[in-house]
Order: sequence, then structure tokens, then C-alpha cells
Amino acid sequence: MIISRRMVFAAIPLSILFASSLQAAPKRHVRHDRHAAHTSSSSWTGTWSGSWGGSQPTSITIAGNRVVSYEYQGASTPVTKSRVTPKEVTYEGQGTTVTMTRTGATTASATLHSQQGDGTAQLTRQ
Repeated sequence: MIISRRMVFAAIPLSILFASSLQAAPKRHVRHDRHAAHTSSSSWTGTWSGSWGGSQPTSITIAGNRVVSYEYQGASTPVTKSRVTPKEVTYEGQGTTVTMTRTGATTASATLHSQQGDGTAQLTRQ
């Protein structure tokens, strides 16, 4: 009976020691799927399609945080100067400035300003 009492008294401090060491373990950051989905939906990467004035088809291709090219009237044109932020994309070429503003995860509105006039388009990421 004396031996079992001694084991109980020895077991109590050991259990407290092990419990506290588990609580002191370093915490690791876990990336949640919800966070990953938010990151990817806020990216501009992809091809955005729509029509200027609702009747003239266009598409804009964005990759690597820059505008790569745009297509208008069946001709694809490379873009050398662009600025991409989480809310807005701006690019210039041949006397034209286009600004895209995000309206949803896969939608944006675009405005075009050129010497020939201004235009608007509603774009959807394909």
C-alpha cells in the first residue's frame, strides 16, 4: 500500500510537467482554404473579355502582375506599359489609355480614353 501511494504522488507532478510542456509547444501557421480562395479571386491574372460600347468585342490578357496584350477588332497588340493594383489596372498604347476597375471576383468595368473619343466596357474574366 505504501508503494502505490508513492507512485501516485510521483505521477501527479509528472502529469503536470507533461501537460505544461505540450501547451508550450510552438504554434504553426496553417493556411486555410478560405484564405487561399480569397487570394486567388483577387488576382487579375487571366483573360478579361467584353465589348466596348456593348458592340465592339475586346479582350485583355493579364499575367505576372502586368498587362501582356489586348485584342480589338481581331488584332492582338502587345502592351509594354501597365500598372496593376488590387483594385485597378491601367495600360497605355497607341495614344489610348484604358483603366479597368474591379467590380467583383470575376468582373470589372473598363474606361477607354483616346483622341477619337471615350468608351466603356463591362468585362468578365474567362
